[in-house]
Amino acid sequence: MITNIVFVGADLKDRNDRETYIRGERTRFNRRERVALHRLPSAQTHDPHIVHTRPHHRFSHACARLFLFFVLGLAILFAAIFYIIESGSLDRFLAEKANEQIRTAMPDGYHARIDAAALRVGSGLSLRLNVSGVNLIGPGEKQIASIGVLSFAVDPMSLARGQISVNAVQADNIDIDSSALPSTGTFRLTDHRVDSLPILVEQIFTQTDLARGILSAAETQSIQLSDIQFPVGSASPGKTVSVDIREVNLNLLPDGVLRVDGAVSLDGTTTGFTLEAMADRGRTRSLQAEVSNVRLTPFLLQENDDGEAMMGVEGTADMAIALTRAAPGGLPEVMAEFDVAKGRFVADSIARAFSDARLNLTYDTAKQSLELTDSSIEFDGSRFPFTAGIMDIDRFRPGAEQPGYALDILVRGGRFKSREPGLPPLIFDAKFTGEYQTDNPRLLLDNIAVSSPQGIMAASFKAVFGNATSPELSFGARIERMDTEAVKQLWPFWIARKPREWVSRNLHGGVVTDGDIAVYLPAGRIEGQGIPVNLDETELKIAFDIDDTRITLNDQFPDVNRSDARVEINGGSVDVEIEEGTLNIAKGRTIRLAEGTFAIADTYAKPLTGEVDVMLAGSIGDLVELAAAPPINALKGMDFAPADFSGNAEVNVKARFPLDEPGPLPPTWSVAADISEGKLAKPVSGYAVADLSGLLEIVPDRLAFEGTGSADGVPLDIEWAEPLGPDSAAKSVLWLTADLDDAEREKLAPGLGSYVDGPISMTVENEPEGSRITLDLNKTVLSLPWMGWQKASGVPATLSFRVDTESKDGLTVLEDLTLSGSGLAAHGSVTLDKDGLLSTTLTHVALSEGDDVNIAIQREQNGLDVVVTGRSFMASPILDHLSSAGDDSGSSDDNGNARVHFDFARVTGEGGRQLSSVSGDLLVRKGDLANGTLSATTATGQPLTLKLGNDGGSKTVSLSTSGTGALLRFLGVYQKMSGGTLDLNLAETATGWHGMLDLAEFRLINDQQLKQLLSSPAAANGKSLNAAYRNQLNESEQRFQRAQAVIDVSDGVLQVSDAFVRGDQVGATFKGVVRDAAGNIDMTGTFMPAYGLNRIFAEIPIFGPLLGNGNDKGLFGITFKLTGKTTDPDLVVNPLSAIAPGVFRKIFEFQ
Repeated sequence: MITNIVFVGADLKDRNDRETYIRGERTRFNRRERVALHRLPSAQTHDPHIVHTRPHHRFSHACARLFLFFVLGLAILFAAIFYIIESGSLDRFLAEKANEQIRTAMPDGYHARIDAAALRVGSGLSLRLNVSGVNLIGPGEKQIASIGVLSFAVDPMSLARGQISVNAVQADNIDIDSSALPSTGTFRLTDHRVDSLPILVEQIFTQTDLARGILSAAETQSIQLSDIQFPVGSASPGKTVSVDIREVNLNLLPDGVLRVDGAVSLDGTTTGFTLEAMADRGRTRSLQAEVSNVRLTPFLLQENDDGEAMMGVEGTADMAIALTRAAPGGLPEVMAEFDVAKGRFVADSIARAFSDARLNLTYDTAKQSLELTDSSIEFDGSRFPFTAGIMDIDRFRPGAEQPGYALDILVRGGRFKSREPGLPPLIFDAKFTGEYQTDNPRLLLDNIAVSSPQGIMAASFKAVFGNATSPELSFGARIERMDTEAVKQLWPFWIARKPREWVSRNLHGGVVTDGDIAVYLPAGRIEGQGIPVNLDETELKIAFDIDDTRITLNDQFPDVNRSDARVEINGGSVDVEIEEGTLNIAKGRTIRLAEGTFAIADTYAKPLTGEVDVMLAGSIGDLVELAAAPPINALKGMDFAPADFSGNAEVNVKARFPLDEPGPLPPTWSVAADISEGKLAKPVSGYAVADLSGLLEIVPDRLAFEGTGSADGVPLDIEWAEPLGPDSAAKSVLWLTADLDDAEREKLAPGLGSYVDGPISMTVENEPEGSRITLDLNKTVLSLPWMGWQKASGVPATLSFRVDTESKDGLTVLEDLTLSGSGLAAHGSVTLDKDGLLSTTLTHVALSEGDDVNIAIQREQNGLDVVVTGRSFMASPILDHLSSAGDDSGSSDDNGNARVHFDFARVTGEGGRQLSSVSGDLLVRKGDLANGTLSATTATGQPLTLKLGNDGGSKTVSLSTSGTGALLRFLGVYQKMSGGTLDLNLAETATGWHGMLDLAEFRLINDQQLKQLLSSPAAANGKSLNAAYRNQLNESEQRFQRAQAVIDVSDGVLQVSDAFVRGDQVGATFKGVVRDAAGNIDMTGTFMPAYGLNRIFAEIPIFGPLLGNGNDKGLFGITFKLTGKTTDPDLVVNPLSAIAPGVFRKIFEFQ
């Protein structure tokens, strides 16, 4: 072997010789002698020359080079393929082919589109086919589903062998519109029999085996799906639930276990699930599934448009299912557990929390039934452990015509939490048996029994399902006897919730007897979300008696204790008929409730209002305290407290008031009380009010009383109404009537006994400006003793006046005072203060027919200032009084001072005789007339003057006038005198008055007594005095020059002494009693005819006293005597005295 060695040098000095070839002989070296050129000395120089030799080639070297070229070719081929794949050169071709194949495979009306397809090299040199933008289009070009990316991992080695092996499938961003999918029918659990459950279980295992076989045949170990989104229907109509399958992993594990796990988001709540199917030689033997934190709310809870819960269950649940496949000839095993840890049950917008709900479901192969064992629900503080069984109805009841299921539910040791604080829970057992029919869907629970130590209830329930929005529901129950608390606890909160709320809140304790419950809702009655189920009277009927209970009518109204009642609930109305009971008020006092009713017209209305109508009996103070409390507030705006009232009463209270929190509706109420022996502790207008008996009615804006009572012991008939509150539109009304005797009158108005006598009918009536008092004086005797005026009983008379209630500064004003009657009149006002009369103004005052007087009284510092004026005044009553009264007629109990001025245009006396221009002044000190003056003009135009004075501490009276005859006619003393000048002077004595009367120049005309003296037989021969004097004496008229008498008035007796009268033709002397206290006269005297001649004998010295019998006495005369009534005296004449001259005549004088 010749080895060519070629040395190659660089950087030769001679740049023209670029390569030098050294030629030599062929020399052979063995292997030991071979030395590497770089070890030769020449290679160790500073600038070595490298000699290249041609290598020695062998066969192995050739093979290696061939293999190297093959590998290099494969690498170039794979690189070219990798480049073609990764560069996307095949993407369009693959997408077109995929679309073409899909179009061929799709059924009519459906087609799919692929936006892009990409073949890429994945990890482990696997090929990954990524298809993106996959859209499945249904009829009407409506998109059914879309897949963001669909990725297949293909094993290249299997592909190289001519087999397709998809190791893994992954799909992302899947969006499915379930509404566009074709309907495949609804899976209805009720279409399957209970005894067919083993068949369903076997079908599940068969499908599991099929899935396992497909995965094994495709050598696919995993399938991963993520971001699958689609909506599903929720429990609320018109709303959907967003389902987001975030991740689903299906793995076929080497040990043959098929495992599926993943996470799903339901309305934002993540739910995890795991399913494992164990197999034996490729056949699934058991299946276990667990789902945690499943949100039940979207599927079991209905909400309104505002998101408020209406009906259903709210919460999350954990579920576990275990299935064991049936051995050949055997039956499968089925077990399931459902655990709802916390949640709420909502019915009719009312929510109740439950803390735990656990259901354990198994399939009993022997009975071929589904059994719920060891299950319980803890709900709102209560616990219900139960068991249940479900089997086919024809197995439970052979020969049943309707297919369906038989139901048997048993609750043992159930515990209801008491709604009343401090009461133990209700322990009960319950049994529900019935059936569910599937052909015409209906649920029949014809035997419902609830038993507890507190009582027993029997019931039945039926629900008929159809095409309406809600099923037909009916429920009936009968309670013979059960504690009230048990009834309240057993009443489901979603059934007639408003009536139930009232019963739960307002009935406490007691026993329910004779109870009936009937609920009926026709199909479609529950109309949908947001529409409340307000049951009417045809849909809800509840009636029961309740004994010894406590009834709450209102939060502010006292409870009715120890009560027996009848409760009827018809729809939304509640009627409670209370037979008896008691109401507790402060300090342990009670009020007896005789009977009453309480009603709620509509428990569904807002605001919720109730009406109470009860009869109460007790003391008035307790009843007033009840009425004064909210919600009635009967004493609001009144100056009274409950302690101010005493007595007994039966009261009817009617009230309508809100039962919820105080709202816009004000309470309306009325109180009607039948009062007996009522009494007020506080005086009313200064009077002690007691003995009230009658009807008292109180409403929010008005108080009214009609009955009888007493003021300071005086019985009254009372009609009284008073507005309550500042905004009351009612009017104040007071009508008091009384028939007062003298004793009762003195109690109300003491001090009137001198002026008023006999019964008085009094009426008090209020007016807008005050109270009007009217006195019917028809049977009353009115007297003014100081003036002798009197109104007799039977003479019509009425006195009325108005008391101004708004008078200020302690004043009481009697306004619009009116006196009317037969001859009576007055109009004006009177002002009183704490000291009595302050002022009076009266106009057109009349005490008799023809009076027209004005009176003004003003109290000054030193007494009363009285001014009396008028056009006319009838003085005849005063004159009658003076003519008949005794010495004390002018006395008075008044100790005050007064200054009186009077001025009358005309004063009428007896017989219509008048004085004119009557005026004067009087001064009263300490109730006694101190002095005064009077001036007047008589009817004949003559002046008249009267003076009352004081001389040395004694009173004096002087009267002078030149019209004595007119004055006497005015006074009614004597009607036959004409003319005459009178001087009368009297002085007060210890017993009366004493003085002298002097009268001159007067005439007597037609005096019957004078005529009788002249014409009566006076002599033995039967001749009269006038006949004895040859009828020279004028019997019709006699003129007198003077008359004089000494007057003494004492103890009501008027006497004269040393009295004489001198005339032209006749004269007389007389003495005696002119008038005594009884109105009688007793006078004696001597009448002397031919007085001028006859009197001459009395003037003769020595013989005059003997012949004339004293001064002013004549020789001849006749003695006479006047007796009887002063107004109509009897005249007696002694005829013997006519023949006895002078002193001898005294023998025949009357003694």
